[in-house]
Amino acid sequence: MGVAAPSGVWSSTAARGRLRAVVVFVLAGCPVPHEDTGGNEVPVVEPSLVRAKVECAAEAATWSVVLEADAWTGGGSLWMSTDGVYVEQHDFGSYEAAVDGTGDELRLSLAVADERSAVHAGSSTWFNCGVAELQGLLVIRSRDGSTVSDCRAFGGAPERWEAWGVGACTESIEVQAR
Repeated sequence: MGVAAPSGVWSSTAARGRLRAVVVFVLAGCPVPHEDTGGNEVPVVEPSLVRAKVECAAEAATWSVVLEADAWTGGGSLWMSTDGVYVEQHDFGSYEAAVDGTGDELRLSLAVADERSAVHAGSSTWFNCGVAELQGLLVIRSRDGSTVSDCRAFGGAPERWEAWGVGACTESIEVQAR
């Protein structure tokens, strides 16, 4: 003996019909997976810097860094210090990269903090544009992020970074005032 479904409740037959319609609708909209042939892999190449630009805007109290590499990178870092005791490290990633792996642009923008306790890695710094003896070190890493592949130093005494235990860099750039 059949029992009628209470009003407002689907009967099992009607529910199965609606469920089939939903499943067919969902499956019809799903893409069919294709076999990965590996044809789109980008070869791993050690990136080198082709351009490094550091600007400091005294009135706006901001620093901006733009690095351009000739291959995909695993990110970059900016270290800043005057004495090797207080050292800031700001890590940053790719802003725009070539689809074929032949270029990578990294950008970093830092606001100058009002006090040292307000400094946040990757977004603010304690160092303003006119700090005497300020040394900076920029690096890019290999695509897997494990090793430094290229660098630039600013501040006139790049040898200090090696003495401070961060690493050696012989290529120097000048900070541009804005």
